[in-house]
Amino acid sequence: MLFRSATQQGDTVCSSSIDNFSSSPDFAQEEEYSWQWAGYFRANSTETYTFYTYSDDASYLWLGLTAAINYTIETSIVNNGGLHGGQEASGSIPLTSGEYYPIRIQFGENTGGDIMTVSFSTDTIAKTTDGNGYYFNSVPS
Repeated sequence: MLFRSATQQGDTVCSSSIDNFSSSPDFAQEEEYSWQWAGYFRANSTETYTFYTYSDDASYLWLGLTAAINYTIETSIVNNGGLHGGQEASGSIPLTSGEYYPIRIQFGENTGGDIMTVSFSTDTIAKTTDGNGYYFNSVPS
């Protein structure tokens, strides 16, 4: 799936959760499509964060400078690539409290079932899909 070569379509929305995302019937008719979410993640504590994607088919997650530039499969924190049914992959990164990190998430569907969920956890935060207070569409002034 070549995300960079896709023609941009659809809407821009702000969301604090990607939980059990599935395409609209219009996109499902297309059979092959991709979605991208981009914004900022604010760490609320200094510790190692583990990010998860559960998807059918490919999904990737980048955090930090590689989310803004140089986002390749090799630089992703979570690489859940390929054609597959629902499966989860994860990756961890140390973050500093109060810092805003660029985040980019991509999901690609190649016919059949489609599902996408993003979650995160730390030693002090139970695994959650609730990004309220963590996900931002821009860095506040």
